[in-house]
Amino acid sequence: MKIDDQVEQRVRGALHWIVKEQEDKFTAALQAFPDDASRRAALELLVAIARYVIVEAYSGRPSVDEVQDLAGVIADAESWLPLSRPEVEQYLQAVLTGSPLIEHLEPEAAVVLAFAVAGSLLASRSQPSGEWWFNYLDKVEAAIEAAG
Repeated sequence: MKIDDQVEQRVRGALHWIVKEQEDKFTAALQAFPDDASRRAALELLVAIARYVIVEAYSGRPSVDEVQDLAGVIADAESWLPLSRPEVEQYLQAVLTGSPLIEHLEPEAAVVLAFAVAGSLLASRSQPSGEWWFNYLDKVEAAIEAAG
């Protein structure tokens, strides 16, 4: 997957506010996506990021029980956003199976979930001393692009 530089920067900007738990600034950052094509590209990138991080964390696709547990962890961690554990679980299942998000979720919910899940996954991964979630994101994006 080739990552568009402009979309990547907008995604990183919005993820920053997710990690900082600043709902108003996150909402404002979503306005930086000027058209449907950039919003679609952002969702595709966020899905790829989430899938990569999950598969890496579980050394493969997690079991149904592990997905349920992960959904609970993410919903609790992101309780400052209007999302529920069942929504997070539906999103995770769609990400892992490659199902279209629209089949499972309302479009606005899918956008918030995409950013919330990716941000939560990136921020919760243990990093070497002196590294932050965005350093890990650099590695994830490089792997996504290398995979084609």
